[in-house]
Amino acid sequence: MSDTDNLVEYSDPEIYDLENHDFEPDGTFFLALARRCGGPVLELGCGTGRITIPLAREGFAMTGLDITAGMLALARRKAGDLPIEWVEADARAFQLKKRFSLIFESGSTFQHMHTRQDQEAMLARVREHLAPGGHFVCGALFPQRDMLEDVEEEKEWYTYQNGAGQEVRVSGIERYDPLAQIKTETAFRRWRDADGQDITRRVPLQLRYVFPQEMDALLHYNGFTVVERWGDLDFSPLTAQSRSMLYLTIART
Repeated sequence: MSDTDNLVEYSDPEIYDLENHDFEPDGTFFLALARRCGGPVLELGCGTGRITIPLAREGFAMTGLDITAGMLALARRKAGDLPIEWVEADARAFQLKKRFSLIFESGSTFQHMHTRQDQEAMLARVREHLAPGGHFVCGALFPQRDMLEDVEEEKEWYTYQNGAGQEVRVSGIERYDPLAQIKTETAFRRWRDADGQDITRRVPLQLRYVFPQEMDALLHYNGFTVVERWGDLDFSPLTAQSRSMLYLTIART
Protein backbone atom coordinates (compact mmCIF):
# COMPACT_ATOMS: atom_id res chain seq x y z
CA MET A 1 0.00 0.00 0.00
CA SER A 2 1.35 3.45 -0.92
CA ASP A 3 1.51 6.41 1.49
CA THR A 4 -1.37 8.01 -0.42
CA ASP A 5 -3.56 4.91 -0.14
CA ASN A 6 -2.90 4.81 3.59
CA LEU A 7 -4.42 8.29 3.95
CA VAL A 8 -7.82 7.37 2.49
CA GLU A 9 -9.05 6.72 6.04
CA TYR A 10 -8.66 10.46 6.66
CA SER A 11 -10.24 11.69 3.42
CA ASP A 12 -13.54 12.66 5.08
CA PRO A 13 -12.79 14.89 8.10
CA GLU A 14 -16.46 15.07 9.09
CA ILE A 15 -16.59 11.29 9.52
CA TYR A 16 -13.26 11.37 11.34
CA ASP A 17 -14.64 13.89 13.84
CA LEU A 18 -17.77 11.84 14.44
CA GLU A 19 -15.65 8.80 15.22
CA ASN A 20 -12.90 10.65 17.15
CA HIS A 21 -14.55 13.49 19.03
CA ASP A 22 -13.60 12.95 22.68
CA PHE A 23 -10.88 15.09 24.26
CA GLU A 24 -10.39 12.67 27.13
CA PRO A 25 -8.46 10.69 28.13
CA ASP A 26 -5.54 11.42 25.79
CA GLY A 27 -6.28 15.13 25.67
CA THR A 28 -5.96 15.49 29.43
CA PHE A 29 -2.72 13.46 29.29
CA PHE A 30 -1.14 15.88 26.82
CA LEU A 31 -2.55 18.91 28.63
CA ALA A 32 -0.78 17.76 31.80
CA LEU A 33 2.46 17.32 29.86
CA ALA A 34 2.11 20.77 28.26
CA ARG A 35 1.70 22.30 31.72
CA ARG A 36 4.81 20.43 32.82
CA CYS A 37 6.98 21.23 29.78
CA GLY A 38 5.67 24.64 28.75
CA GLY A 39 5.29 26.07 25.27
CA PRO A 40 5.46 26.63 22.44
CA VAL A 41 3.96 23.24 21.53
CA LEU A 42 3.93 21.31 18.23
CA GLU A 43 1.49 18.47 17.60
CA LEU A 44 2.41 16.08 14.79
CA GLY A 45 -0.59 14.51 13.07
CA CYS A 46 -3.00 17.02 14.59
CA GLY A 47 -5.93 16.02 12.36
CA THR A 48 -8.94 18.26 12.89
CA GLY A 49 -7.50 19.82 16.04
CA ARG A 50 -9.15 17.59 18.63
CA ILE A 51 -6.24 18.20 21.03
CA THR A 52 -4.52 21.21 19.44
CA ILE A 53 -7.55 23.49 19.84
CA PRO A 54 -8.27 22.78 23.55
CA LEU A 55 -4.58 23.28 24.40
CA ALA A 56 -4.65 26.62 22.59
CA ARG A 57 -7.71 27.59 24.64
CA GLU A 58 -5.62 26.87 27.73
CA GLY A 59 -3.17 29.54 26.59
CA PHE A 60 -0.44 27.46 24.94
CA ALA A 61 1.20 28.71 21.75
CA MET A 62 0.20 25.86 19.44
CA THR A 63 1.31 24.64 16.03
CA GLY A 64 -0.64 21.79 14.46
CA LEU A 65 0.97 19.80 11.64
CA ASP A 66 -0.80 17.30 9.42
CA ILE A 67 -0.29 15.87 5.94
CA THR A 68 -3.99 15.91 5.01
CA ALA A 69 -5.32 19.21 3.68
CA GLY A 70 -8.98 18.38 4.35
CA MET A 71 -8.34 17.66 8.01
CA LEU A 72 -6.53 20.97 8.44
CA ALA A 73 -9.30 22.87 6.65
CA LEU A 74 -11.84 21.61 9.20
CA ALA A 75 -9.39 22.31 12.04
CA ARG A 76 -9.10 25.95 10.92
CA ARG A 77 -12.88 26.35 10.83
CA LYS A 78 -13.25 24.83 14.29
CA ALA A 79 -10.44 26.97 15.74
CA GLY A 80 -12.03 30.25 14.73
CA ASP A 81 -9.92 33.17 15.96
CA LEU A 82 -7.57 31.10 18.13
CA PRO A 83 -3.92 31.98 17.32
CA ILE A 84 -2.93 28.50 16.09
CA GLU A 85 -0.44 27.97 13.28
CA TRP A 86 -1.63 25.17 10.99
CA VAL A 87 0.98 23.50 8.80
CA GLU A 88 0.36 21.05 5.96
CA ALA A 89 3.47 18.88 5.84
CA ASP A 90 4.87 15.36 6.11
CA ALA A 91 6.16 14.44 9.59
CA ARG A 92 9.25 13.02 7.87
CA ALA A 93 10.16 16.19 5.99
CA PHE A 94 8.84 19.35 7.69
CA GLN A 95 11.00 22.45 8.08
CA LEU A 96 9.70 25.19 10.40
CA LYS A 97 11.58 28.31 11.43
CA LYS A 98 11.04 27.81 15.13
CA ARG A 99 11.77 25.44 17.98
CA PHE A 100 9.42 24.00 20.55
CA SER A 101 9.50 23.16 24.24
CA LEU A 102 7.15 20.24 23.62
CA ILE A 103 6.57 18.17 20.50
CA PHE A 104 4.09 15.31 20.65
CA GLU A 105 2.09 12.95 18.50
CA SER A 106 -1.17 11.94 20.07
CA GLY A 107 -2.36 9.05 17.98
CA SER A 108 -0.79 6.69 15.52
CA THR A 109 1.47 9.12 13.67
CA PHE A 110 4.59 7.16 14.60
CA GLN A 111 2.85 3.92 13.61
CA HIS A 112 2.25 5.40 10.16
CA MET A 113 6.04 5.29 9.72
CA HIS A 114 6.23 1.88 8.04
CA THR A 115 10.00 1.51 7.69
CA ARG A 116 13.02 2.23 9.85
CA GLN A 117 14.00 4.94 7.37
CA ASP A 118 10.60 6.61 7.84
CA GLN A 119 10.89 6.40 11.61
CA GLU A 120 14.39 7.87 11.64
CA ALA A 121 13.41 10.68 9.26
CA MET A 122 10.59 11.70 11.60
CA LEU A 123 12.88 11.54 14.65
CA ALA A 124 15.49 13.66 12.86
CA ARG A 125 12.91 16.37 12.14
CA VAL A 126 11.81 16.31 15.77
CA ARG A 127 15.41 16.77 16.99
CA GLU A 128 15.88 19.74 14.66
CA HIS A 129 12.81 21.45 16.06
CA LEU A 130 13.26 20.88 19.81
CA ALA A 131 14.33 23.86 21.88
CA PRO A 132 17.22 23.27 24.32
CA GLY A 133 15.80 21.19 27.14
CA GLY A 134 12.64 20.53 25.15
CA HIS A 135 10.68 17.28 25.36
CA PHE A 136 9.31 14.90 22.75
CA VAL A 137 6.43 12.54 23.51
CA CYS A 138 5.67 9.62 21.24
CA GLY A 139 3.84 6.38 21.62
CA ALA A 140 2.34 3.33 20.03
CA LEU A 141 0.03 0.49 20.85
CA PHE A 142 1.80 -2.21 22.83
CA PRO A 143 1.85 -5.20 20.45
CA GLN A 144 0.09 -7.68 22.71
CA ARG A 145 -0.57 -11.10 21.23
CA ASP A 146 -4.28 -10.54 20.67
CA MET A 147 -3.52 -7.40 18.63
CA LEU A 148 -1.36 -9.39 16.21
CA GLU A 149 -3.89 -12.10 15.39
CA ASP A 150 -5.59 -12.23 12.00
CA VAL A 151 -9.34 -11.60 12.08
CA GLU A 152 -10.49 -13.11 8.79
CA GLU A 153 -14.21 -13.00 9.55
CA GLU A 154 -15.69 -9.51 9.53
CA LYS A 155 -16.26 -8.30 13.09
CA GLU A 156 -18.63 -5.57 14.28
CA TRP A 157 -16.73 -2.63 15.82
CA TYR A 158 -19.21 0.15 16.68
CA THR A 159 -22.14 2.24 15.41
CA TYR A 160 -22.94 5.97 15.44
CA GLN A 161 -25.17 8.53 13.77
CA ASN A 162 -23.76 10.65 10.96
CA GLY A 163 -24.59 14.30 10.31
CA ALA A 164 -27.74 13.32 8.40
CA GLY A 165 -29.01 11.26 11.34
CA GLN A 166 -28.34 7.96 9.58
CA GLU A 167 -26.96 5.05 11.55
CA VAL A 168 -23.48 4.05 10.41
CA ARG A 169 -22.33 0.54 11.22
CA VAL A 170 -18.56 0.04 11.31
CA SER A 171 -16.99 -3.40 11.09
CA GLY A 172 -13.69 -4.78 9.90
CA ILE A 173 -11.14 -7.47 9.26
CA GLU A 174 -7.50 -7.48 10.38
CA ARG A 175 -4.31 -9.05 9.07
CA TYR A 176 -0.81 -8.89 10.53
CA ASP A 177 2.45 -9.30 8.61
CA PRO A 178 5.04 -10.47 11.19
CA LEU A 179 8.02 -9.75 8.90
CA ALA A 180 7.08 -6.13 8.17
CA GLN A 181 5.41 -5.78 11.60
CA ILE A 182 2.51 -4.09 9.80
CA LYS A 183 -1.13 -4.65 10.63
CA THR A 184 -3.74 -3.95 7.96
CA GLU A 185 -7.14 -3.03 9.33
CA THR A 186 -9.84 -2.94 6.66
CA ALA A 187 -12.89 -1.00 7.85
CA PHE A 188 -16.36 -1.31 6.34
CA ARG A 189 -18.78 1.56 6.94
CA ARG A 190 -22.38 0.82 6.02
CA TRP A 191 -25.43 3.09 6.06
CA ARG A 192 -28.64 3.72 4.13
CA ASP A 193 -28.81 7.02 2.23
CA ALA A 194 -31.77 9.39 1.91
CA ASP A 195 -33.13 7.33 -1.02
CA GLY A 196 -33.00 4.13 1.00
CA GLN A 197 -30.01 2.76 -0.88
CA ASP A 198 -27.47 0.69 1.03
CA ILE A 199 -24.03 2.28 0.97
CA THR A 200 -20.79 0.48 1.82
CA ARG A 201 -17.42 2.18 2.07
CA ARG A 202 -14.33 -0.05 2.37
CA VAL A 203 -11.11 1.58 3.61
CA PRO A 204 -7.80 -0.11 4.53
CA LEU A 205 -5.32 1.30 7.04
CA GLN A 206 -1.81 0.01 7.75
CA LEU A 207 0.01 0.59 11.03
CA ARG A 208 3.54 -0.49 11.91
CA TYR A 209 3.85 -2.10 15.33
CA VAL A 210 6.97 -1.46 17.43
CA PHE A 211 8.13 -3.59 20.34
CA PRO A 212 9.42 -2.05 23.60
CA GLN A 213 13.10 -2.90 23.14
CA GLU A 214 12.89 -1.80 19.51
CA MET A 215 11.43 1.57 20.55
CA ASP A 216 14.14 2.04 23.16
CA ALA A 217 16.82 1.34 20.54
CA LEU A 218 15.23 3.62 17.93
CA LEU A 219 15.12 6.51 20.35
CA HIS A 220 18.63 5.89 21.72
CA TYR A 221 20.40 5.56 18.38
CA ASN A 222 18.59 8.61 17.00
CA GLY A 223 19.81 10.88 19.76
CA PHE A 224 17.05 10.76 22.39
CA THR A 225 17.20 9.93 26.08
CA VAL A 226 14.08 8.38 27.60
CA VAL A 227 13.03 10.32 30.70
CA GLU A 228 9.90 8.32 31.55
CA ARG A 229 7.87 5.47 30.09
CA TRP A 230 4.18 4.89 30.74
CA GLY A 231 1.75 2.14 29.87
CA ASP A 232 -1.43 4.20 29.85
CA LEU A 233 -2.79 7.73 29.69
CA ASP A 234 -3.09 7.84 33.49
CA PHE A 235 0.74 7.91 33.76
CA SER A 236 0.84 4.37 35.12
CA PRO A 237 4.12 2.46 34.57
CA LEU A 238 4.79 0.44 31.44
CA THR A 239 4.30 -3.25 32.23
CA ALA A 240 3.97 -6.50 30.31
CA GLN A 241 0.18 -6.11 30.49
CA SER A 242 0.06 -2.54 29.14
CA ARG A 243 -1.99 -1.77 26.05
CA SER A 244 0.05 1.33 25.14
CA MET A 245 3.67 2.49 25.21
CA LEU A 246 4.19 6.20 25.90
CA TYR A 247 7.65 7.77 26.01
CA LEU A 248 8.76 11.15 27.36
CA THR A 249 12.19 11.97 25.91
CA ILE A 250 14.77 14.71 25.55
CA ALA A 251 17.31 15.15 22.76
CA ARG A 252 20.93 14.52 23.67
CA THR A 253 23.36 17.32 22.82
